Amino acid sequence: MPTVAVIGSGPSGLATAKALAEHGVAPVVFDAAPDIGGMWGGPGRGAWSSYARTNLSHYSCAFSDYPWPAGTDIFPMRRSIIDYLRGYVRAFGLLPRLRLSTVVEYVEPAGAQGWRVTVFDGAKRETLAFDNVVVATGVFTRPHVPPFEGLNAFQGKIYHAADCYSDEVNRRNFGGKRVLIVGAAFSGTEIAGQLQEVAQEVTVGLRNPMWFVPRWISPWEGAPRYPADLVFYTRRPDNPLQTRPREYLRQIGGDPGEACADLAFDDLATAPLTVVTSDDFLPLVASGRVKAKRSRAFAFDEKGVLYADGSRADLDAVVMCTGYASALPFLCPDVQATLEFDPGDQLQPILTHKQVFHPKLPGLFFAGYYRGPYFPIMELHGRWIARVVSGEIPPPALAQMAAGVEIERTIRNRRPRPQFPHGDYVRLADGLAREIGVYPEGPEVADLAPRLAEAPVVSAQFRLRGPHAKPELARRTIASTPAPLLDGAT
Repeated sequence: MPTVAVIGSGPSGLATAKALAEHGVAPVVFDAAPDIGGMWGGPGRGAWSSYARTNLSHYSCAFSDYPWPAGTDIFPMRRSIIDYLRGYVRAFGLLPRLRLSTVVEYVEPAGAQGWRVTVFDGAKRETLAFDNVVVATGVFTRPHVPPFEGLNAFQGKIYHAADCYSDEVNRRNFGGKRVLIVGAAFSGTEIAGQLQEVAQEVTVGLRNPMWFVPRWISPWEGAPRYPADLVFYTRRPDNPLQTRPREYLRQIGGDPGEACADLAFDDLATAPLTVVTSDDFLPLVASGRVKAKRSRAFAFDEKGVLYADGSRADLDAVVMCTGYASALPFLCPDVQATLEFDPGDQLQPILTHKQVFHPKLPGLFFAGYYRGPYFPIMELHGRWIARVVSGEIPPPALAQMAAGVEIERTIRNRRPRPQFPHGDYVRLADGLAREIGVYPEGPEVADLAPRLAEAPVVSAQFRLRGPHAKPELARRTIASTPAPLLDGAT
């Protein structure tokens, strides 16, 4: 059987390793960290925080044949994600596949076929030969701080969102301080809620207004509240998030301008479609416990921040909630150039077909390497790779892959840039499922037609048929998943 190196032991790497093993391929999974988890795994790794809770319910943050244990919080905490992934490793016998605390230093082609992978485990450096390499490191690799005028002159403390990972740390760093949080997206709003309990003053600075949607919403007026992802992610053709998004977002999340004028849209009819999941941010702003400041630019002097309108404020600390950048230091320069890798591009750092293949790099694959990697998509990437590597199906034709790269280039060049390059999660998942042969259709699932059409799209739907189907488990999982738009109509 072919040999495969998987780089990264987060959800993408583990799902890919499990899929490869299912197809009779024995992968080796490398990770520089001492434990699994990827962005969920430890300080400075993206979602690691004692506060971190998923934005999606556990119904969406799940692999297709490994349901969450009964009694799990609807929106699990970080530590629960790690426990889930550890259970996944045990359940599918992945532990012998893992080489943790092992840095992948260099990956380069070995002639026309195969790859050389140099690794270092702290004691021994070795160069290994593999037929295939899967990059599953994710795009949230290192904290990103854009250049701001005068930031080097600021005499206060400068932090990144990755530094705000526990009550103890936040009390020590921000207790009694005047704090500016730059960025009002997912981390910015959550950290604002944490710091306002200990800081003297917390201001969130943002360049453009956005929608703030809580985790629990009512799909229509007077309806019970459900996890937002169970309402949003359906195959219904009249899905209001796709057909009338601004009206719908205002209905379920409210007009941000009612909390603060600096959060108001210039024109609701043409408002940007940037959506942030936050339960507390708008109430905190409305109450004055958190301030919001909209500014086209942020500049700094020794004592504080200067806004584009000419006003300024003294500060003790700044928290950069400006996201993460991608890093592929182990890929040789020629491969990076072929991928058109741009480490400064937080949306499209590489150009690949369907986020998986490149026509000029046979044997090199990517899993979950795109902005917005939901568990079902990561798993579908891994299952597609496994079918190709095992020889069950051919890779896409070279012309098809080249066309796919051009589609990604078009997305990269789009202005204004979207919040997510592939924002239609349902269409993305279904497209991948069709490629693999696991899309839920045909006579064996005809009785599930209403749920498949109107219930939330969850990963278990992609275990109903096709290779390594587990229809009984899938049906139980689908039946236990709330379906607000279907059940609420009965």
